[in-house]
Amino acid sequence: MRAKGLPVTYVLYPDEGHGFARPQNRTSFYAISEGFLSTCLGGRFEPVGNDFAGSSLQVPEGAKHVPGLAEALPTMPK
Repeated sequence: MRAKGLPVTYVLYPDEGHGFARPQNRTSFYAISEGFLSTCLGGRFEPVGNDFAGSSLQVPEGAKHVPGLAEALPTMPK
């Protein structure tokens, strides 16, 4: 995807397996997906509020493609 110049957002949840057991991780994933799709497809999205609270979210690449994600990452507790 990078070679074709397409936007990529890589998100990890180190305490999850193939699904989302923790509700905080599920909520943050939905918020990220909504923002990413609004950027790619156009349309509205709900601004990131408290959606990442308690999540184990890690974003090694592409936070800039999700509105509000890059700004929220430095404020997340480690």
